[in-house]
Amino acid sequence: MTYISKFFIRWASLFSLLVATIANAQTVHISHCLAGCPVVAESTAIENSELIVRQLYVASINARSGLANWQAYRVLADSVGVASLLPRVWFEDSLVSRGATQLEVIDSAKLIEQDVPIDAEERSYQLGGINLLSEDQGRLVPMSSFAGTPYWSELNFLSNMAALPFELRAGSWSRLDQAINELVDKIGEVYVISGPIYSGHEKEMIESAVKPSAYFKVISTPESLSAFIFDRNVRQHVSFCDQVSTLELIEAATGLTFFPQRENAIAVTLHAQLTCAF
Repeated sequence: MTYISKFFIRWASLFSLLVATIANAQTVHISHCLAGCPVVAESTAIENSELIVRQLYVASINARSGLANWQAYRVLADSVGVASLLPRVWFEDSLVSRGATQLEVIDSAKLIEQDVPIDAEERSYQLGGINLLSEDQGRLVPMSSFAGTPYWSELNFLSNMAALPFELRAGSWSRLDQAINELVDKIGEVYVISGPIYSGHEKEMIESAVKPSAYFKVISTPESLSAFIFDRNVRQHVSFCDQVSTLELIEAATGLTFFPQRENAIAVTLHAQLTCAF
């Protein structure tokens, strides 16, 4: 009971803050985001997304595709744990509006049952009539960063699913997650924002473009920041350090503005602390 209470106080404080601020018609501050959550540069796009706040992350869900535009989370030294034995079974997120396209699960009897074959070729997720194959099913918020909390099962919600190709997910993307966990063990707290990058044509067909051209990850502390862009075709052996980019390039590619409440630009990088030597 003591173990659970420690984390309940740490994470549940977010929700008491949300209730208090909404009740008083004040600005809502979400603890998963450093200096404010990302905002859309083009106001017309705001209508096409909804914000889902959970204990471990906050996600902007595209109302047409049902997939995340971005996810933000805060990794703490005592939230990291061993995730190898944790169950990985997708569940529908009840917080996502029914107006958003829902991922229909084919390969798990615990979830939505489909009257279709379940052989290897049919094991996939359907999104608006398009299959998201099992080898492309990944989590934007990693299990390992929160295996030390009692809320790790939230990471099995479909709001955390992304079309991450296997070689990227098992290679440089995963190794960067590990480097983040190791950094948190040294400094205590790190903020992360990750999500897809669509090409121009994919942006026009977002409801059917379940395979982004790339993914980004922004890692920050109050004093420093590092940004990465991973092409979806990055091979498994490639180092995540080869994917170092800039915040400006990610903002231009996504149409998002990061850290909207930040007063001063962050000039110091986390490259060296993430084991990237240049």
